[in-house]
Amino acid sequence: MNHNSNMGIIDIGSNSIRLVIYEIEPGGCYRIIYENKYSARLSREVAPDGTIPRSHLDAAVNILNQFKMICRDFRTTHIRAAATAAIRNAANAEEIIGWLEADTGLVIERVSGEREAYYGFLGVLQSMDVQDGMIVDIGGGSTELTLFRNRKLLHSISIPLGAVNGLARFATEEQWDKSQIEALRAEIRQALEPLGWPQSNPGLPLIGLGGTIRTLAKIHQRQTKYSLPAVHHYEMEGKTVDGMAELLPSESSSFRKKLPGLSKDRADLIVPGLLILQTVFHTIQADRYIVSGAGLRDGLFRDWFAPKEPVVADALKTSVQNMLRFGPPAPEASLEATYKDMFKIYKALEHKEPDERDTAVMYTAAMLSDSGILINYYKSSQHAVYRIMYGGIYGLSHREALLSAITADYHPKKRTPQLLEQHADILKSSDTERVHRLGSLLILAKAIRSAPVVEDISVKTANGSLHVQMHCTAEPLVQNNRLEEACKDLEEAWKIKLTWSNLEVSKG
Repeated sequence: MNHNSNMGIIDIGSNSIRLVIYEIEPGGCYRIIYENKYSARLSREVAPDGTIPRSHLDAAVNILNQFKMICRDFRTTHIRAAATAAIRNAANAEEIIGWLEADTGLVIERVSGEREAYYGFLGVLQSMDVQDGMIVDIGGGSTELTLFRNRKLLHSISIPLGAVNGLARFATEEQWDKSQIEALRAEIRQALEPLGWPQSNPGLPLIGLGGTIRTLAKIHQRQTKYSLPAVHHYEMEGKTVDGMAELLPSESSSFRKKLPGLSKDRADLIVPGLLILQTVFHTIQADRYIVSGAGLRDGLFRDWFAPKEPVVADALKTSVQNMLRFGPPAPEASLEATYKDMFKIYKALEHKEPDERDTAVMYTAAMLSDSGILINYYKSSQHAVYRIMYGGIYGLSHREALLSAITADYHPKKRTPQLLEQHADILKSSDTERVHRLGSLLILAKAIRSAPVVEDISVKTANGSLHVQMHCTAEPLVQNNRLEEACKDLEEAWKIKLTWSNLEVSKG
């Protein structure tokens, strides 16, 4: 494979049918280049005898054929189509798949509840550096709950109750009464109670997939005027969702439709989805909610793309590598060297290694601070802010993404204070000093790597001063200029004197 190839993933869900197209380049990096969805609500097409009649599949056949045409326009080399709960749980599941395959020419996998949980798990671990947690995937016709520890899947269950069939089974009017709410909650509790493992792992984050939790996040962000309009890795406390579960079921559909952040086609589905989510949260005694924008489709892709290593070992590193491979032609070895120099100087100044989260911020800032060159060379670091904050980098919390972006575009007098103020709702008061320290370190490390004559550095601190010795293959003329500029910011941020020298090393 010497040129980029495209792959389509079609997820035939109980509520919607979705298409996502990935571009894959020969080195093994990938990115999403297209996404679309159609709200088919297949769960509602189930007849009283549990089958889905052929006549109820016309819209699904049409949209699948249109998605196939879109894949053809994007020159996809492979399409993977998968059907979940609505079809899986229908009495005539095999027959439905036969009809769809005959009318579309696609090969369609019937995904079991266990496999659906596994694909959701792969999607989450591709997009988050979380070691332990519970994943809840609330679809239209089923809810999957998965426990993982040390990034290994331990247990999962699929409950045949989701937002679409939950609405059909428990709601008689648009406003829910107490008995309907309790009946839905009881069904979830009854499915989980005999298992043991959901209750015996308290205090873990509950990572939510699907439209319900994404919608709740958008509603909460609008209510709190949250300064970063990104949903992936958004965190909410238990009481936030409890408050919504107190309010939304008893309100009218027209009230819900007007709620900022809630799309009109989800005004009725939000209630059963919300009640399922909240019941799971309290049953497992989770400590907080984390929203995942990645899920089943990402897992289906990952399972196909990297069958030998389906679980991404390092979400951040994989994500940054993907971004760089499709980004500006930056010499990756030089970016890695910048990051390693930052790490080495930090260690000398603090007399200890940076913790895991500061390391993640330094790595992201060092690797992506030039990525804005794609838009404009002269305003590169300002555009890098946007790419880091909104580029969907996996493996970072919202706070870490902001810290990385502000560090990457470090300008202590103007832009940095502005960004710190703009996102004060997300950042901590201690982050101001952190950004000045990490930003000035990046400027220094970039100065050291400004021409490829430095092979390595040695760093020492003594008597309130930091000395950097550069091991050079030639006189570091470019470096000396840049170091003069970097000196002042570092001295102010770290309250230390900076000196440097160079040691000539032989080229052999």
